[in-house]
Amino acid sequence: MAYLIVVFVFLSLICSLGRAQTSADGDVVDCVNKYKQKAFEHHRLTNHKLQEAPSEFPTITESYKKGKWRTKEAQLSTAQCPQGTIPVRRDGATLTRTEPDSPSSTPGHEYALVSTKSPSKIYGAKAKINVWASKVEEGSDEMSIGQIWLTTGEYKTDNVNTIEIGYQVYPMFYLDNNPRLFIFWTNDTYKSGCYNLQCPGFIQTSGSIVLGGSITPISSFGGSQSEITVLVWKDPKQGNWWLSIGSLVIGYWPAELFRELGDYATTVEYGGEITNSLTSGRHTTTEMGTGRFSDEGVGKVSYIRNMEFVDYKNNLKSIEDLERKPTNPNEQA
Repeated sequence: MAYLIVVFVFLSLICSLGRAQTSADGDVVDCVNKYKQKAFEHHRLTNHKLQEAPSEFPTITESYKKGKWRTKEAQLSTAQCPQGTIPVRRDGATLTRTEPDSPSSTPGHEYALVSTKSPSKIYGAKAKINVWASKVEEGSDEMSIGQIWLTTGEYKTDNVNTIEIGYQVYPMFYLDNNPRLFIFWTNDTYKSGCYNLQCPGFIQTSGSIVLGGSITPISSFGGSQSEITVLVWKDPKQGNWWLSIGSLVIGYWPAELFRELGDYATTVEYGGEITNSLTSGRHTTTEMGTGRFSDEGVGKVSYIRNMEFVDYKNNLKSIEDLERKPTNPNEQA
């Protein structure tokens, strides 16, 4: 009888986790039943019913001229998981994050970004993020990031809610120098929340995309430029915050996770970030983007283009009113 019980428990575990796979970039992933993914362990999602797909997509209202530079949509890492399961990358450690009160107030974080000044109610954001394999200080626990932030709340009232999407190069965590797709969220000013699928919260619906997986190809200096097209928007009917990369829908942050972001975001920021562990003496060699200044132009510096927001009618509109917020006026681009 004891033997049968052990076998039953083992088989139940196998059914829950699925079988291990190797992703396109060589990571080991587990194929997890989408109804049993870690997201549903969050105390606010006890009664949440999985939304299989967004009720509608934002309406495109703008068109953009093709630039003279060769650009292409980058490919995301995938795994061949059975139907009804999602790929979850095996991480060797938990990746945590602390955030300074502002881009200039705390040593260790440096930024070059632009922020929306209006409108005051934002229901999503979209942009094309240029992807580079930024160099990171050898032997350091530093990283380089290009991303979008959707934020509401204030540090002084300790109620910051944020959704963040982009790419990061973080050798100490990922054990390589590849740019990798990441997501992050918090509903309590960075006291909790997490990257990718490391904690309950984000619900993945894609059965193939690996969050935390490598992005390929990367941009080449003076040559072809690689981009990811990031779109996050609030479902007009369900209220959940959906994420797509290019034409691929990845999943969503349930509305129940947030208080301040429960209705809308008040700010969208686009830009780069590095961590600098050398807070005295010489500056870190970790690059933001390519590590070069913006006046050198496309093909030599990293960029984010075609920045848009989603309005209350679920229309995508270009952003006209932006405020530049670098840590340093001469910050790298």
